[in-house]
Order: sequence, then C-alpha cells, then structure tokens
Amino acid sequence: MPQKDDNFISAGVAPGGLYSREEIRLLLCDLARQLAQPLSVPAAEAVFVGEGLANYFEFYAALQELTQAGRLELQPHEGELVLVLPERFHQATAHLAQELPRGARGRALHAAEQLQQRARREQDHRISVYPTKDGGCYITFRQGEDDDMLLSVTIYAPDQHQAERIRGRFLENPGRLYSAVLEAI
Repeated sequence: MPQKDDNFISAGVAPGGLYSREEIRLLLCDLARQLAQPLSVPAAEAVFVGEGLANYFEFYAALQELTQAGRLELQPHEGELVLVLPERFHQATAHLAQELPRGARGRALHAAEQLQQRARREQDHRISVYPTKDGGCYITFRQGEDDDMLLSVTIYAPDQHQAERIRGRFLENPGRLYSAVLEAI
C-alpha cells in the first residue's frame, strides 16, 4: 500500500489508522460499496475521525477529491447527503480494498454499521427530554405512534448530563427497557 504522504496530517490518527490519502479514498469507496444503507457524510466523518482512522482534514480532502473526480457521489437521502459509489466502480473497489489494512477496514465497517443501527433506533423510538424546575430532566421513551402507543416510560434524571447518559444507554439496547417493564407487570 502507499507510503505516508510528505504533506499528510497525521494528528488524531490512532495506531492502525490510515496514513495516506489514497487509502482513505479507497476505504470511503469501500464503505459506500459494502453498506446495505447509504452512509451520510456526518456518519462517515464520525467513522473516520471518531475511530482514529484518519485526520479530519485528510478525511475531507479525500472526500472532496473523490466527489470532484466523480468516483463517489453525494446524493440527498432522508434530509442528508449520503455517499454513493457509482456501479461502474464496484468491482475495482472490491478488488483494491483487499489491500487495505484488515484492522482499519474492519473497524470502519463495524463503526459505520453501529452508527446506522443507532440512527434506526432513534427513528423507531421517540425520546423526549423535558427540563424540570429543580434543574433536573424528565426523559420519556415511547414505542409506537400516538394512536397505537405500545409503551411510554418516563424517568427522572438529576441533570442534563445524566439525561443524555440515560438516553445513550437506552439507545444501545431499547429492548432491554421494554423487556424489564413487561417482565415487571
């Protein structure tokens, strides 16, 4: 695989990350090819930068190069721009991606799938946070629509930070709360 570019910004790249823009471009294309659902630009950024696979600036430089060359398209999907690999590049990408470090490729795919699952959970489960007079928050988790509400649970949190923590834990496994409620009744 390519060597690190002389002008490459490596700050923020974790061990096992990618140190050439060519590798970043290839992994972007490979993710767009492999994922069942299109990956949004913010989610792709979270995968690359959040997982330490690439520096923020190198990620966006690689994305811009790909889109300007027509090798990767940004298309609107559900209110966001998503990465779409044109069909004519699928076979070449699949072949070339075999040369990427397996660890980086696996981490990227796993992180992207986890982000997409979390986004689906957020759509499926309505969560509302309401501040209280004492600085705390009520968090309400709802399953179903207003007319067909299956379950609604409200929990108190002492502050906004704890409310976000509870919200995040719920989104990791929404079924756990529903199972506990059903088991208790």
